[in-house]
Amino acid sequence: MSLPLLGAAPAGVRYFDAHNHLSGILPYYAYADLPAFIESLSNPGKQVSVEDRLALYRYLTDVWYPSKGAALDDKLFSPADGQRFALGARAALLVYRNQVAGSAVALDGTLERVLTATPWSEFDSAYAFRGGPAWSYLQSRFYAGGDDRLNADLCKATILDLAATHIDSSEQSVPFVGGWRFADGESQPLDSIECMIDASSDAGLASALRAMNKPMPTIKVVLMTHTAQLATLPGDTQYSEWSKTGACAAVLLPRALVTTPKMIYDGLMGWSAGRLVVSGGAAMQYFNTVVGIDTAAPETTCFTSNGMRYYEQLVGAVYGAAKARRLAGWHGKLLVHTHVGEGAVIAYAPTPPAQPWTFQALFSRLPPTRSNSAQAQANISILLAAIAQFEAAHPDVHDYVLFRLAHDTWATEAQAQTMHDEGVEADVNLESNVATGAYPIARMPLGGARILTGEIDPLAENPATNFELNNLLGSLVNDPSNVAQVGGILGDASLKYLLEARVRCLLGTDADGVEHSDIVKEYAYAASLIAYWKQTDPAFQTRASDTDQQTLFDNVRWHLSNMASDRALAY
Repeated sequence: MSLPLLGAAPAGVRYFDAHNHLSGILPYYAYADLPAFIESLSNPGKQVSVEDRLALYRYLTDVWYPSKGAALDDKLFSPADGQRFALGARAALLVYRNQVAGSAVALDGTLERVLTATPWSEFDSAYAFRGGPAWSYLQSRFYAGGDDRLNADLCKATILDLAATHIDSSEQSVPFVGGWRFADGESQPLDSIECMIDASSDAGLASALRAMNKPMPTIKVVLMTHTAQLATLPGDTQYSEWSKTGACAAVLLPRALVTTPKMIYDGLMGWSAGRLVVSGGAAMQYFNTVVGIDTAAPETTCFTSNGMRYYEQLVGAVYGAAKARRLAGWHGKLLVHTHVGEGAVIAYAPTPPAQPWTFQALFSRLPPTRSNSAQAQANISILLAAIAQFEAAHPDVHDYVLFRLAHDTWATEAQAQTMHDEGVEADVNLESNVATGAYPIARMPLGGARILTGEIDPLAENPATNFELNNLLGSLVNDPSNVAQVGGILGDASLKYLLEARVRCLLGTDADGVEHSDIVKEYAYAASLIAYWKQTDPAFQTRASDTDQQTLFDNVRWHLSNMASDRALAY
C-alpha cells in the first residue's frame, strides 16, 4: 500500500478536513508575534523570535497570572466553576520560571503546555488561554488595544496556515452558543463568517498564497452549539453530567450556554431580529459559506430524553432552514454535526498538589484520569435513536440534511452498523483523540502498563525529555507509516468497526494547533491501521478486504457531492 509522505502532500492529492475549529488552528507560537507568524508563512526567512516568545511568557506570568491565575491555584484540573484554565497549564508557568530565559526547549515547551492539549492541560484550557490572556497580549502589544486589525490578522493567519498544512477544503466550527451575541454592533461569529466570505477577494491573501505556491482553501462554516443542552433535565434549568463525581448528576445549566432552535434557524438564514446580517447581494454567498451546525463541548454529559427532544427541535430548525434556502434559490444540503464520545476520559486530580509546586510533584508522571466509556457509548445509542425518530417523521429529511457524528471514539460494532443503516457519516480524529485522552493509553493494544513503564515514565521522569510528552502520540509513534508501530498504539480505534460497516468515514484534525494533529499524518495513520487490521484481524479482512486509503478519499468526494445535491445520494 502506498502511504503519504510525511510533511508533504502527494502530487495531485487534495485534503479535506472534516472536523476543525477555527479558533484552534494556529500553532501556539503564533500568539507570541502574529504579524511575524503571518509573514513567515510566505517568507521562511522571517520567524517568530525567541525574544517574542519569552515576552509572551512574561506577560502570562507577570501580568495575567497575578490578576487571574492566582485565584485558581487551589482548583482541580477540571474546576467546577467554569474556569477552564487547567491547573497543569498554570503550574507550568511557575515551575519553569527560572528555566525559560536560558532554554528555548523549556520556553517552547511551557508555552505549548499552556496553549495546546497535553497530558497535563485540557484542550478546553488551551482555548481559554488563546481567547483570553493570549488575545489580550497580542491586542496590547501589536494592535494598539484594538480588535479590528487583530481579528483581520487572525483570519488571514488561519487561512494561510490551513494552506500551509495541506488542507485544501474544510468545515470549520464557529462558536454560536447564545446566537449572534451582538455588542456595540459587533458579533464575533459574524466577523468569522464574513472573513471566510471576503477571503477570495483579499489581494494580500492571494499574494501570500502565490508566494507559498498554494491554492486558496475552500472553507465552510458550521455554527457550534453546546452539548449541555443534549443532556437537559425536565425544566431545562439543569443538565446531567458525570465529570465531577464519575456518575451522572444534575448540575446548573448556565443561561449563557442556551441556544434556541430559533437562533439556529435565524443563523442559518443569515437573520438577526428579522433582518439579514449581510447585504442582500451577499445572501447567496452567506448560504454557500454557512452549511450547518455543530454541537460540541467537553463531552462529559449524559444525554437524556429531554435533551433529545431539544435535539429533534434543533434538527427541525436545520431541516426548515434548508427548505427555506431552496425556495430562495440555493441548492444543497445542511449538515447536522454532533460531537459524541470525545470526553470519555478526562484529566482529574482528587486533591490539589501541595504548594510550592514542583516538577516532581506535577509533571514527573502523567496525571490520573477518570473514564466513562459506558456513558460515551450510551450517548451514541441515544443520539442514533433520536435521528431514527426524526427520519421516521420526516421521510425526505436526507434530501435536505446530512447527519454526522463527531469522534465516535467508543462506537461499538453494532452502533457502527446502525450508523450505516441510518445513513449517518462519521468523522475520525485519531491524533486529537490521543491528545485529549478520549483514546487513552489503557486502551492501546500494547497495554497501558507496558507503555507507561517502558516508554512514558522514563520520558516523564527526566526534565530534559518531559516536554516531548506534550505531543503524546508523537512520543509513542515516530513513523505514522510504520504499520506495526501504529497498530500497537491505535489498533483498538473504533475506526475498525466503522470501516467494516461501510460507514462513510471522514478524517479531521480537530484543530491542529491545539491537538498536535496534521491532516497528512491522519491519512498515514489511517492507512497504517487499515493495513494492520488486514494483517491481524480475519474478520476485518473478510468484511473490508477492498477498503484502503483510497476509500477515505472516495468518502470525501461522496460527502462533497451529497452536500451540493438537492437529492440524497445512495449511501
